Amino acid sequence: MDIRSLGILLALVALAGCSEEDEERPQVEGTGYTYSVPGGWQDVSDRAEEELEVGGFRPDSLVIAERENDFATNVNVIREGGLPEGVTAARYADVSIAGLRDPVAAGLPPEVAETIEDIKPEQISRPSDADLGGEEAVAWDYRSTQDGRNVRVRQVAAVMDGAGYTVTLTVLPARLEEGSGALDEVVESWSWE
Repeated sequence: MDIRSLGILLALVALAGCSEEDEERPQVEGTGYTYSVPGGWQDVSDRAEEELEVGGFRPDSLVIAERENDFATNVNVIREGGLPEGVTAARYADVSIAGLRDPVAAGLPPEVAETIEDIKPEQISRPSDADLGGEEAVAWDYRSTQDGRNVRVRQVAAVMDGAGYTVTLTVLPARLEEGSGALDEVVESWSWE
């Protein structure tokens, strides 16, 4: 059975257009998980469900920083249910990264493949071990362009109860440190339901 990772699609959900104690911050309640909204950010998951779609998929949750220069740094989560039994976070990440390296060979729809063709294999970091809510996860990052802008993307992928979860930060390079801190807040506050 072919595993199509939605983690790739997370990078495409870019919006055109410090921290407090966890118990004091609003919580995002996604499908099978919760996490804290990073300090100063907004939960716009309801809008994502209604307005954003990439390659037929919608983010399960989406939080954004204040818009600057017509761009909002964002962290989104794509959930892919129905994975074959035995798929691990490492295998799920391998498939996601293979799709970034060669989207056509990975079987991604043409409209999705053409939006990530600018990602060069050498721009994708080596995957590293991570943790998401106490479960094995894999993290990597890469460079891309969206709407003519250079962006940095960091992803963390895990598998829980037969579903793949990919948490993606999309940020302008000048805001990488701030965005990375927000991604850390999401990952560190993540809990499985």
